[in-house]
Amino acid sequence: MTDDYDEDMDEELHELSQEIGEFVVELTEKIHPLRVALAGVILVILLGALVSTWYWVIPRDDVEIEVLYLQRNGHVVLAELVNDGSREIRDVTLTIEFVDSEKAVLDGLTVSFDSIPSHTSISGDKLELDLRGYSVWEEYTIQIQIEWTDFRGVENQEQFIHKVSDEVTAKFHSDCEEVTWFF
Repeated sequence: MTDDYDEDMDEELHELSQEIGEFVVELTEKIHPLRVALAGVILVILLGALVSTWYWVIPRDDVEIEVLYLQRNGHVVLAELVNDGSREIRDVTLTIEFVDSEKAVLDGLTVSFDSIPSHTSISGDKLELDLRGYSVWEEYTIQIQIEWTDFRGVENQEQFIHKVSDEVTAKFHSDCEEVTWFF
């Protein structure tokens, strides 16, 4: 009796697998591989449009300051100011000070910009401190302060403090507050 049951099951499974095979053959005849590739390309384009809308279109405020500290025959502080937001920022003032352990300012710089367009970074000689004649064995602090007006007219101010002492090189990335969305 079990032999008859097993044979019936095998026969049903064989018929089912034949039906599934015929269905797959019919489906592959109806759907051309070019259509599948085209659907994939369209999906990638839609995802790209979604990401670019966030990055370029939706109003947002995203200000960052990147600082590179190098210890050579003295101290070198290189800064880069980045407006990664989708709208310009105005009335920007950036102050960088190199301070010793007794809170004395050894050197500093202040730069001002009327406006910085969206997706723009600024660096170069204006944002560079080169301090010579100070010991490389002491503890120092890099103090950064930035003020700007965002796209809604709101005035913002941030301050960052980075300690440097034993590091020969150090990189600091400072995101100003959080991203301010238009909504």
